[in-house]
Amino acid sequence: MVVVKTRLTTACAAALLLWPVLAGTAFAQRDILSLYGGENRGTAGAQFLRLPVGARGIALGQAYTASATDGSAPFWNPAGLMRTPARRNFFLSHTEYAAGIALDHVAWHWRGQNFGYGLMAGMLRSGDIPRTTELHQEGTGQTFRADQYFLGATLARSMTDRFSIGGTVKYYQENLDDFEVRALLMDLGILYYVGYGDMRIGFSVRNFGSDLAPGGTPPALPAGYQQTSEFQSFPAPTSGSFGVAHTLPLASRIGLLLAADFNHPSDYSESFRLGGELGLDERLFLRGGFETNRDEGGLAAGFGVKTGMDGFDLRLDYAVRDMGSFGTMHHVSIDISPLFGRKPR
Repeated sequence: MVVVKTRLTTACAAALLLWPVLAGTAFAQRDILSLYGGENRGTAGAQFLRLPVGARGIALGQAYTASATDGSAPFWNPAGLMRTPARRNFFLSHTEYAAGIALDHVAWHWRGQNFGYGLMAGMLRSGDIPRTTELHQEGTGQTFRADQYFLGATLARSMTDRFSIGGTVKYYQENLDDFEVRALLMDLGILYYVGYGDMRIGFSVRNFGSDLAPGGTPPALPAGYQQTSEFQSFPAPTSGSFGVAHTLPLASRIGLLLAADFNHPSDYSESFRLGGELGLDERLFLRGGFETNRDEGGLAAGFGVKTGMDGFDLRLDYAVRDMGSFGTMHHVSIDISPLFGRKPR
């Protein structure tokens, strides 16, 4: 009976592992304009959903599919929700991008022995953008905004003591001046501990769903232009990731986490993501990471500080990332894990 159950679990895992490959093939076969050879740059919308959150994952070069076992797990891999240190978790993340653009993310989750539940929300604030026309290229004196939001609900389950799965349903909305884009998208993820130390492998497919298009009727065009009755639609920014992570014990209370991801987006070429984290007494963490196949930038670094307080653990993380022509981006996040009965360190 144990052998049958093990083989059934293995078969389920294999099916889930193959699903991203098959899904990626299906997306690749879509009838959309191919640019730059085999790539599809600029063909997917809602790129806001791809912006990474959490200073720890960013400092690791986004090699976080198998390492996301903290408050940011619902974003990176919903299956990681079942492996967080505490049963309840609260997470906050903030990023300042170029041109006054800010990204904020908040998440909360609770997990039991077999099931876990989570809620998350993200908001990108564009700030006021000057309105321009053909005759007023320096601006008309008016402004508009291009804010984007999403709300997500996550459900995860532990199939065995080593294998967990998870899924997230997300509502996405983009407000571009007087127009709105709305969509329902999904994430799926799995996490499997192989039984050698804390070595684990993770898979996630993020942001798959229907095509995106603004609602309403396109504005009237000047004479000489062909009027259209509906807006052009764009595919969702789907991506599939496979990751491996393992912690090497270097000395007493000193460990080195090594993580690697293979990332396959639907509208860009594949890349490898590599990261490392040196943990000192589980209190201080030094991190670095790199993503290959980037036109500009790709380097990231950061640190984290963890402290135990009355009733909960608090981890403060900071990351800096090279974005090439866009400059250097700074990321800050806070991860709070209520202990509920466990003695604080």
